[in-house]
Amino acid sequence: MVTEPYPALVVPAVGKHSATIIFVHGLGDSGHGWKAAAETLGQNPSLQHIKWVLPHAHSRPVTVSNGKEIPAWFDICLNALKGSEEQHEHVKVTPSGDLQKVACNGFEDREGILQSVQILNDIIKEEIESGLGADRIVLGGFSQGGALSLLTGLTTEHKLGGVIALSALLHLQKELKDLITQHARSLPIFWAHGDADSLAPTKLVDQSVDFLTSFGISRLEQEEFGKPGLAFVTYAGLGHSSSPDELRDMGQFMSRVVPVDTV
Repeated sequence: MVTEPYPALVVPAVGKHSATIIFVHGLGDSGHGWKAAAETLGQNPSLQHIKWVLPHAHSRPVTVSNGKEIPAWFDICLNALKGSEEQHEHVKVTPSGDLQKVACNGFEDREGILQSVQILNDIIKEEIESGLGADRIVLGGFSQGGALSLLTGLTTEHKLGGVIALSALLHLQKELKDLITQHARSLPIFWAHGDADSLAPTKLVDQSVDFLTSFGISRLEQEEFGKPGLAFVTYAGLGHSSSPDELRDMGQFMSRVVPVDTV
């Protein structure tokens, strides 16, 4: 039985394809939202060998949108995300398809997160089966997509070339110790964040970074990114979005972890 590829926008490499980045969009977006960035970075001579795979999330009811169906990789509740101790409502879909609001606290959509992690693993597998080495694959994303990229990169059986997380938090921290792989400690990670981000506050992101380094993953300076370990870079005045400076640094990271194949 042939499995259909997961829906994605593919931006081909400008030159000879020898590396791939799978870049995952955020809440309410689609792969098309990152096409311009892919095409712009593809003009860089050091990145013209890289193909971009930009998957599209399916629509689902999302708590932060009052149960409205929007493209999302998993459900999300803003109060829980911000660490609120107040009780809040989580939208549950009943077997009949109706929406039911239930009170909850500290909600994380474990099932939705792990389902989307599996989607990314399937896309990684497709690239490997096409003949590409796992070390020539970079996994990246923004917001929800960045969170998924972190979790997938740290837990996948494949030793990837690198991981990029923009404006992201680390989810399922209580389970990570049982999921993280040995080769995660040698994984190059570029984690970028704006200090004016109100949706993923710096305090929570710093806690995520500290939690991750507690597993023995080295903390790197910005000029060291591309080496095994975690380079966390903060951008002054940047909110929950990307910027030309951030994209420039992302491109530099990519050129270091999956350089042009000169063979």
